[in-house]
Amino acid sequence: MADISAATLYERVSHPDSLDAAWRHLLARDADRDIPSDAVRRFAQSAPERLTRLSIELAEHQYSPKPLTRIAIPKDDGSERELAVPAVADRVVERSILMAVTPFADRRLGPSSYAYREGIGVIDAITAVAAHRDAGAGWVLRADVADCFDSIPREQALRSLLAMLPDPSLDALIRRMVERPVSTRRGLTATTGVPQGTALSPLLANIVLTALDEAITDRGFPMIRYADDFVVPTESLDDAWEAKRVATETLEPMGMQLGADKTEVMSFDEGFHFLGEDFGPRYPPAMHEHRQSEPLRRILYVARQGCRIFTRQGRVIVESKSDEELLSVPKNLVSRIVLFGSASVAAGTRSWALENGIDVVFLSRRGNYQGQHLSAANGTRVERLRTQIAVADDPARALGLARAMIDAKVAHQITLLRRLTSRACAEPVADAIRTMNRSRAMIPDATDRDQLLGLEGAAAAAYFPVLGVLVPAELRFETRSRRPPLDVINSALGYGYAVLLAECVAALVAAGLDPNIGVLHEASGKRPGLALDLMEEWRPMIIDQVVSAAARKGTLTPAHGQPVTGEPGVHLTKSGKEILVRGYERRMLQVTSGAIPEFTGTLRRHLYRQAKLLARAMRDPAVPWTGMSWR
Repeated sequence: MADISAATLYERVSHPDSLDAAWRHLLARDADRDIPSDAVRRFAQSAPERLTRLSIELAEHQYSPKPLTRIAIPKDDGSERELAVPAVADRVVERSILMAVTPFADRRLGPSSYAYREGIGVIDAITAVAAHRDAGAGWVLRADVADCFDSIPREQALRSLLAMLPDPSLDALIRRMVERPVSTRRGLTATTGVPQGTALSPLLANIVLTALDEAITDRGFPMIRYADDFVVPTESLDDAWEAKRVATETLEPMGMQLGADKTEVMSFDEGFHFLGEDFGPRYPPAMHEHRQSEPLRRILYVARQGCRIFTRQGRVIVESKSDEELLSVPKNLVSRIVLFGSASVAAGTRSWALENGIDVVFLSRRGNYQGQHLSAANGTRVERLRTQIAVADDPARALGLARAMIDAKVAHQITLLRRLTSRACAEPVADAIRTMNRSRAMIPDATDRDQLLGLEGAAAAAYFPVLGVLVPAELRFETRSRRPPLDVINSALGYGYAVLLAECVAALVAAGLDPNIGVLHEASGKRPGLALDLMEEWRPMIIDQVVSAAARKGTLTPAHGQPVTGEPGVHLTKSGKEILVRGYERRMLQVTSGAIPEFTGTLRRHLYRQAKLLARAMRDPAVPWTGMSWR
């Protein structure tokens, strides 16, 4: 497929490659659903010619969608669901539109929405409900939205979607698609809401119902919504009824209401049905590992002080300073070596690592990043280095990339707070999110690096104190502290950031970029500027999430902090470091799709992909770089 990422949205939608991809998606979708369609078969007989004609009509602004056709689909309970189905050519165009706008809209939907989004679905929603039950929730509000698609405030949905897009080129076409009439035996009939059965309708429904998600989470309740079907787990019966009141209060101004048949307050002990599962006090289990990928090769972390790493007979061996063998693994199972503190690497091992592209990373005993060996095979190309310097020296281009990096970071911080919020902390969390959203709204208007860093600092000043109250009482902290960290959580955060920074350095080098030449952070001593830039959106998404999860599960405790004699600060114990590294690896091995358009893989692979996309954006000023979507 040609690279059309620098085109306007309309040009992307009308491009032959986009229409062909949309057609192939339509074919695959019908095949998966085993839907016999004479119209699709007829279109397929001359698909290349029809797609070419569609592309020309769109490019010349001569395309006009046909009215929808009303059909009835039987439901399992014997009733029928009415759909408004487009003609095949219109389905192709609408799918091409959806593919173009989803990367911009999906990042705004938040962590409560599980339907119609690539990479997450029914299993994730079921796991989320089960996890809240296992964490102590005994009651639920089980509800849906009555006549959801027909009652959606269409103009509000359209305005919200169009405001998310980077240019207005698709505005008129999207409006024509959504406002089409329906063809019936009595003639053409105007639609209300958004027509169920078209490709854009689920996205518009998700956008509108985001207000419901946020209203519920702002009150400190978790929200698991699949389309218009949702569950709010709570610790008490009164809280479940309060969640119902909030939902009703939020929907009414939009002309929507809860469904009378499905809306009910129930307990896990009594049991209830959601997304095909019968929930009870213990079943179904929370399947946290269902997206875990086990790699063929693993990272070797070495934190024992005074040890030695060498290779012998095809194996990597770690020995203590008293010559005790601590570890022996085949060389072909090692993807990287990360050393903390005083550990030595034999000359032969160093040569083997460099020849085979095995990074050797050096961190201080306390987890500060010091540097790493990188294979010459992954060295920066001269042309890319020249391009990178030119971007760093161009204030406008550097600021554009920096804005996107900080926007993604603040968005992910907000997502994490919404995931962690509780009834007891609802008010400070909601206040912090409002403050952070105000800072985020001003990011596009930042005129220089100092203003941007000021907005990032304002968001951080709201974020960290609230994060500090969302961990168990014995681990709470008031603000971010570094050099030295003053508590266990801050020590764990700093330790994790150093590990992540090393991965960012390697990802940038693999993409042909110099990790020291940043667009937001200037290189300073041992702090690689561009690696710090790339790491911004990953801090909350990886390290903050891992540390807060370990604290809330009780695997990270005050006992894992060790005061330093003769100086201020708290540092992680050996077992605390092991807990953090294990959690980090599990997180980086989680598989997702949709976080980056048309890309599937572990989060570690996503990090390398983001570095490559950053290199492409530096090479071509017309190609934007955007942060990932985290749900």
